[in-house]
Amino acid sequence: MGGEPGTAVGTAEGVVGEGERIGRLPDISPLDHTPPEGPPEPRLLANRPFLYLVLGEGVAALAFWAYLPISFSEAAFRFDATPREMSILLASFSLPFVLSNPVQGTLVDRWSPKWMNLLGYLALVGAIPLAMAATSLPWLYASTFMVGLADATIQPSRSALTGLLVPADRLVQANGVLWAGVHLALVVGPLAGGIVQRAASNDAALAAALGVGLLSLPFFLLVPDRRPGGERPPARLRDLGEGFRVAVREPELRLLLALAGSLFLVINAFWALEPIYVRHALRRGGDALSFLWAAHGAGAFAGALLVSRAREASRRELLLVAGGVLAVGVGQLAYTGTARYGAALAGSVLMGLGLSLYFAAGLALIQRVAGDARRGRVTSVFGVLQEGTALATTLGIAAAGLAVGLVVPTLVAGGGVLVVVGLLGVRAFLRLARSQGVAWRAPA
Repeated sequence: MGGEPGTAVGTAEGVVGEGERIGRLPDISPLDHTPPEGPPEPRLLANRPFLYLVLGEGVAALAFWAYLPISFSEAAFRFDATPREMSILLASFSLPFVLSNPVQGTLVDRWSPKWMNLLGYLALVGAIPLAMAATSLPWLYASTFMVGLADATIQPSRSALTGLLVPADRLVQANGVLWAGVHLALVVGPLAGGIVQRAASNDAALAAALGVGLLSLPFFLLVPDRRPGGERPPARLRDLGEGFRVAVREPELRLLLALAGSLFLVINAFWALEPIYVRHALRRGGDALSFLWAAHGAGAFAGALLVSRAREASRRELLLVAGGVLAVGVGQLAYTGTARYGAALAGSVLMGLGLSLYFAAGLALIQRVAGDARRGRVTSVFGVLQEGTALATTLGIAAAGLAVGLVVPTLVAGGGVLVVVGLLGVRAFLRLARSQGVAWRAPA
C-alpha cells in the first residue's frame, strides 16, 4: 500500500489521511485473496474480430437455412420421395461429412481456421446452383453431398476460431452469442424462403439464398488469421485419432459423447422422416416445412440468448446439454403425438431451444477442455458422431423399408427415449459435479 507522503489512502470506511494509517491494519491485507471489484467485462461484440465472425456466420446461415428445407420439400413433394429415398438424401450429407471431417479437423489444428472456414462456405454456396438445376433426386443428392463436405470443414474451423478469438472464461457466452446469430437466421431463412416459395417458385427462393450466401464471404475475410500457438509438427495419420483419445480420456467429454450419441440417433431419424410426417400426418404442403423450421429457429434463438446471458456456466455446461436433450424429447413428443399443426409448431420451438442448449454449451465444453492445440480434432470427433449416427439411422431406415404408416409411432418413441436420456444426463452431471467439487446450481 505504498504511496507518496501526504496522499490519501482508500479503505472500506472511506478515504483516510496518511497519519490515520498508523496503529491499525488495513482492511485489505496481503492475506486477503478476495479479488477486488473491477470494471464490468466488455461486451463480447465489442471484440471486433469476433463480431466479424458472428456476422459472417449469421448471414451465411440465412442462405443455408433457406436452402435446406426447400431441398427437402423438393424431394418429398416434387419428386415424391419415399422414406427410403429421404433417408438416402440425408445420408448423402452425412457420408462425406463422416469421411472428411477428421481430416479437416487435423488441418484446422495444423493450418489456418480462418481460411478453412472460408473454403467451407465457398463450397456451401456452390452447392445451391446444383439444387436449382435439379431435374431428379440424384441432383439433390449431389447438392447435399457438397453441403456435407462444406460443413465438415466449417464445424471444426468455427469452433477453433471461437476459442482463439475469445477468452476461455467467456466461451459459454460467446457460443451463445454465435449460435444466437445462426439461429436467428434459422427463423428468418426458412420463413423468407417459404414466403418466396409460395409467392414465386422454389428456384426463386434458391436464387435468393445464393445471393445472400455470397454476401457472407466479405465478413469471413475480415476475421484475422489467428492460429494455434506452440509447435505444429507435420500432420501424421495418428493425429486423426488424437481427438478421440482426448474425448474418451476426459470425464466431461465422455458424458458429452453419450448424450450426443443418443440425441443424434433420434433427431436424425426425425429429420429424415419429418417431410413424410408433414405430408401424410399433418396433410400440409411443402411450404409448411419451411414454416416449421422457422418455428424451430425461434426456439433455437431463444435458447442461444439464454446461454449468452449465463455468466456462471463454465464447468456446468453438461447441465445445459442434458437439459437440452430433455427439451428436444418433450418437443418431439408434442410435435408428433397429436398430428395437429399448432402442436407441431409448439413442439418445433421446444426442439429448437433444446438443440441450441446442446450446441452452444457442448461446444463451449469442448473448447474449454480440449485447449488450443486440439480444438479442431476434438470438435471433429463430435461432428463425426453427429453425422455418423445420421448415416447409421438413415441407412437403417432405407434398409428396413419403413412403411409410411410406421412413421408416427417411430417418431413418438424417439421423443420418449430422449426424455429418459435427458433425465439420466442431469443425474450423471450431478454425480460428476460432486466428484469434482463443482456446485450443482443451475448457471446464472
